[in-house]
Amino acid sequence: MHSNSIRQDQSMHCLLAAGSTLYVKTGKLRLIAWPQFVEGLAWQADTVLDTGCVYQVPNDGWVELRALQTSDVLLQKPEPVRWWQALVQAWQSLWAGWRGHQPH
Repeated sequence: MHSNSIRQDQSMHCLLAAGSTLYVKTGKLRLIAWPQFVEGLAWQADTVLDTGCVYQVPNDGWVELRALQTSDVLLQKPEPVRWWQALVQAWQSLWAGWRGHQPH
């Protein structure tokens, strides 16, 4: 876990992995994700996070944290997925799909 303080009207840029978690201990931030592109379309997430907010990063990429008020932020990288966990998740998805297609 990594802790940062950002003064009002300052920004911090971070390269975050999908599944990373941001926790705003104090203050108010604007989280601006750099543009994402899908089939030639671009969009940019712009989210305001207040004291106590937890935000889980959906995609790998750069974000800008702009302090609307002086803020203390905790950044936590996602836990690495072990190969057996991925296998169990895949098996559970297959099993659920197979059970859903059984004749009644």
